[in-house]
Amino acid sequence: MHATVTVTAKSWDESQLAGSDPAHAIAQATFTTTWAGDLVGESTSALLLCYTGGDPADPSTLVGPYTGYEYVTGTLAGKTGSFALAARGDHSDGVARTELTLVPDSGTGELAGITGSGSYAATAMEYTLELDYTFA
Repeated sequence: MHATVTVTAKSWDESQLAGSDPAHAIAQATFTTTWAGDLVGESTSALLLCYTGGDPADPSTLVGPYTGYEYVTGTLAGKTGSFALAARGDHSDGVARTELTLVPDSGTGELAGITGSGSYAATAMEYTLELDYTFA
């Protein structure tokens, strides 16, 4: 099955963990979103980012890879519950390109047994996520 979701960021909190300057650093970010479309709900994410360039005064110019997890709670295909997504991506040219994998055995409630993967390319704090999934 396939779901198309409009994801809208509600918050973003980032702090530098290590590095010589904000454009060459390891940072952590937590953020929350709302989901609309084929999956209605919300999520909380935690990312580790490795900046390798760009201007911290203009976050859209920052460059580097990131990895983390997103915990989603909502309703998909008439089923309510939650699941976790593992995220891996890269930010360059103002675009955050992210590949997602549903964490095995993370589904709860009516979403227990969900598996799948997805992706998005975000240029702003609202973006479209494509998710392919099945239920075991």
